[in-house]
Amino acid sequence: MSAQGYDHGMARADRKRQRYLEFLARCDQAFRPYAPIDLPEFFAGRTEHVRRLEGEIRAPGRQVALYGERGVGKTSLAKLAYFFLRRDEDRTHFVRCERSSTFDTIFRDVLASAGVEVVLNGVESEAERHGALGLSSVASVGIGRSRRVRRSFRRIVGEPQITPRMLLEQFSASEGLIIIDEYDRVRDEECHARMAELLKQFSDADSTTKIMLVDVADTLSQLIGEHKSLTRSLAQVKLDRMSKEELGDIIHKGKEHLGATIKNTVSHRIARLADGFPYFVHLICRHAAYVAADQLGEGAANQVVIAEDEYVQGLAGALSNAEHTLSEQYAQAVITTRKPSEKFMLVLWAMALSEEREVQVKDIAKNMTLFVGEERKPATFSWNLGELSGENRGNVLTKVREGYYKFTNPLMRPYVRSLMELENALYHGQQWEFPFMSGTK
Repeated sequence: MSAQGYDHGMARADRKRQRYLEFLARCDQAFRPYAPIDLPEFFAGRTEHVRRLEGEIRAPGRQVALYGERGVGKTSLAKLAYFFLRRDEDRTHFVRCERSSTFDTIFRDVLASAGVEVVLNGVESEAERHGALGLSSVASVGIGRSRRVRRSFRRIVGEPQITPRMLLEQFSASEGLIIIDEYDRVRDEECHARMAELLKQFSDADSTTKIMLVDVADTLSQLIGEHKSLTRSLAQVKLDRMSKEELGDIIHKGKEHLGATIKNTVSHRIARLADGFPYFVHLICRHAAYVAADQLGEGAANQVVIAEDEYVQGLAGALSNAEHTLSEQYAQAVITTRKPSEKFMLVLWAMALSEEREVQVKDIAKNMTLFVGEERKPATFSWNLGELSGENRGNVLTKVREGYYKFTNPLMRPYVRSLMELENALYHGQQWEFPFMSGTK
C-alpha cells in the first residue's frame, strides 16, 4: 500500500472512530439511568404533573410536597422545576439531604447557594480567621449542567441556629424556589418540627420564594402533625408511575437525538417491561444503544438500528448494571448453598406475573402454571413466602395482610420481569407469553 493509500485509510478509520464516540456521547445525554435528567429537551411526559405544580406554586401562600415511589423521576422533575415553573435559575436553590442532615445544615447550604455564608454562634470560619471577613468572595453554584458565578457576602449571625425569620428576610421578597430533595432521608426529629414551622411562616408571610420538599411520603404526616394548618398551605403532589405512552415518549426523544432507529416491537417491549418506571427505560435503552453503536465501527451502516438482537444484548447489560441493591437483594432471596433455589425463584417470578401490586396467594399458585405446567397448592410454598418476607432473604417481599404479599421495593417487579424476559429470549425462544408483554409483537 502506498503512503497516500495508508494515510487515506487512517483518515477513514479516524472518521469512523469519531462517529462512534459522538454517537456514545449523544447516548449519554439522551438516556441517563444513573443520573437525573438535567436538560429540558430530554425530559418527557409529566404534562399534567407540571401543570399542577405550576398552579400550586402560583397560588398565594402555597408550598409543595412532591412524593412518589423510587425510580419514577422525582429528582429529574425537581431539577428542572425552575424551567417548567418559569423561575429564574439564579434564584433556584437545590439541596439534597443526607441521613445526617439537620435543619441548620440544609439551610446553610440553601443560603450558600444564594451567596450568603452563615456563621452560627459567632464561630469564625477558616477564611475569616485569615482576614477575609467583609471581603466579597466568589461562589459557583449549579442546578443542572450550567454553572453560574455570583458575588457573595459574609454574614455572621449571633443566633444559635438558623431561624424562619432569617430565611424570610433573605428570600421572601424575591421570586425564587427552594428545592429540598430526598427529604425522607432526614432522621433528625427536630428538623421535621422546624421544617413545619418554616413552611407555615413562609405561607403566612405569602413569600414569593416557594419551598418544594421532594420525596416526603414517609414524613408528610409528621410534618402536618406539627401544624394542622399545613393541610391548607402545603400542596401534596404525588408523582405516579408513567403511562406506556409517556415511556414511549422517552424512547422517541432519545432515538431522535441519537439519530438512530428503534424497531417498534423493541420500543413497545421496553415500555411494557419498565412497569411505569422511567429508570428502566433509560437503563435498557442506554445499553441497547451501546450495543448498536458497533454498527458504526463496521462502516457499512449509515443508520444505527436497534432491533431484537441489540435489545436482548442490551437487556443483559442492563441487568448486569442495574441498581446494586436490586441484584443483591434478588441474589439473597433466591440463592441457597451457593446456587439458585428453584422454589424461591418460582415464587418471585409468579409474583412478578401479576398486574396487581398486592398479590393474593391463590394467584401466585395460579401463575406458577406458566412455568411448571400445573398449579401448585399454596401449602407447598407458604414456607417460602414466609422466608422471602424475612431478614434472611432480604425482606424482598412484604406481607400486606393475611393472604396478600407485595414486593417491598417497587423496582423489584420490573427487575424480575426483565430477568424473565431475558430467560425467555435466550433459552425459550419467546415461547412463554407474559401478560405484561401483551401487544408487543
